[in-house]
Amino acid sequence: MNGWTKWLLLGGLILLLIPNRYRLLNVLLGNFLIRKFAVKAAMGVPGIRSKFIQGAFRG
Repeated sequence: MNGWTKWLLLGGLILLLIPNRYRLLNVLLGNFLIRKFAVKAAMGVPGIRSKFIQGAFRG
């Protein structure tokens, strides 16, 4: 495959996934192991972690 074909396939894939992005996220995060990995990865990012902690313990 040449460079243009790869970009066209990538663009087509993105156009197909954008309307169904929330359905795709629900399917992926419905799996326990993938959800556990996603939460661990998100908690490793300081900005996300601090926002979560502030929201969880807000009175």
